[in-house]
Amino acid sequence: MLKQMLFDNPILVRHFRSDLRSPKPAYITCVVVLLGSLVMFAGYQAGGLGSPGFYGFFFGCQALALHLAGTSQVASSISAANDSGILDFHRISPLSPTATTLGFMFGGAVREYLIALLLLPFTLACALFSDVGIVGFLTSTLVLISSTLLFHGIAITTGLVARPGKTRNINSALGFIVLGAGACTGLAAVGIPVPGMLSAGPALMEAINAAAPRGAIPATFFGVELPVFLQSLFYQIPLTLFLVVAATRRMRSAHAMFFSKSTAVGFLATIATLSLGGVIEHPNLKAFWLIPMLAYVEFLIAVLMVLAISPTQAQYQGGARRAKRTGMGRPPLWQDDSSNRAAVFVMASLVVATVQVIQALVPALKIDSGLWRVAGTAAAVVAYFGFAAQYYSLKYQKRGKLALMMLVFFFWLLPLFAALLLATVMREEDFAFHIASLSPLFGIGAGSWTALIFSGTMAAIFFVLLRLEERRVWETLTQRAILKEDRLLDDADDNPFLSSGVAASRK
Repeated sequence: MLKQMLFDNPILVRHFRSDLRSPKPAYITCVVVLLGSLVMFAGYQAGGLGSPGFYGFFFGCQALALHLAGTSQVASSISAANDSGILDFHRISPLSPTATTLGFMFGGAVREYLIALLLLPFTLACALFSDVGIVGFLTSTLVLISSTLLFHGIAITTGLVARPGKTRNINSALGFIVLGAGACTGLAAVGIPVPGMLSAGPALMEAINAAAPRGAIPATFFGVELPVFLQSLFYQIPLTLFLVVAATRRMRSAHAMFFSKSTAVGFLATIATLSLGGVIEHPNLKAFWLIPMLAYVEFLIAVLMVLAISPTQAQYQGGARRAKRTGMGRPPLWQDDSSNRAAVFVMASLVVATVQVIQALVPALKIDSGLWRVAGTAAAVVAYFGFAAQYYSLKYQKRGKLALMMLVFFFWLLPLFAALLLATVMREEDFAFHIASLSPLFGIGAGSWTALIFSGTMAAIFFVLLRLEERRVWETLTQRAILKEDRLLDDADDNPFLSSGVAASRK
């Protein structure tokens, strides 16, 4: 199995032959080895090889090659295959979707992997000469590999999200993600693990025994002070696996959902667990910033999951037809081509359950009614956005996304502009606060009764609309089946050969 997915993978072989065609490997080897040797010689002459700074330099060069350049190359390879239509050929080939995903993940950045491999002896030598040692070298390199797979998984997923011909801006967006994660390395030193732990920076700081800033708080996971590299793996490995699952499903079919409904719920639960693990038992833990922060994080992830699991009108009708043919009273709610109602309800419940878990794990933390309104508002917004996304996709075949964008504009962005004008021009601060609370971008953090009541009302309205639209689709299919059967009976009256067959089928 592993031999087929990696060593006998035609996509990986193709990238090896094209990206490492002679004399490219020789040029890369000469340049990297020559520059690395010059830096090592300069450090030896200056007597500074015993300093962890040289290890950090070579490690940083590896990280730049794998994280920044490698992620860009993976995104470019999957985007080129998507734009040219080669990806559709891979979908009908005998190669499994998992092998296709791994072929792009490891093959797209094969030159960057070669550069990192050539720098590896210099990094190891600097680790042995300094206080980093073999243990620090192994732990930081392990996190470097894990974070590389995470960023390359993000590159593949974003490349599959983009429509063919509209993939040019992916590389710049991925560059901001990689650089942003690296720039947040210092947040891990003050007890905020995400997004710093998604990069190899914290593990590098641990390996070189960098001096912690004043007032630094050691990173913990649910109050347990574990090695930083181990905590980094806790954050990176689950996210990488979920991304590989999403990419594999889309490799199987261009119209497949990125996640099944159960996987989407599991992804949101994983994000909530990882977020709680980094802040529980935090010395400066305060409910007034913790609850809104977690509510916004789960709200954003839930929105992405809703978009990933909501079937289109054609997909829902196909699932309803299959359910009708098998004699079901309704389409199963947890199938990919069924309504997202059940999954949205569970995801909204997870937002409220997170607050309950915090109250159970940290009894001393006082969570007042205002913070419960924050969680309730976030859950209600997740519910009405999910129901609205599914309703518009069933109601309008081609204009569903446009209708959803108009909903976001009128109820998420427009209230903020109106509140800004009311507060600055008309000096109506109280009225502006209530208007701004209509938008979840402000209302979740505000935790006001206006935000909770409005979002709850919207959730109820879109739930009713969605149920009516689902019933309309089901009744339409039922009516079509009745009309088809009546047409067969009418034709059988004039055709003796059809009459016996129809009568037998009715029996």
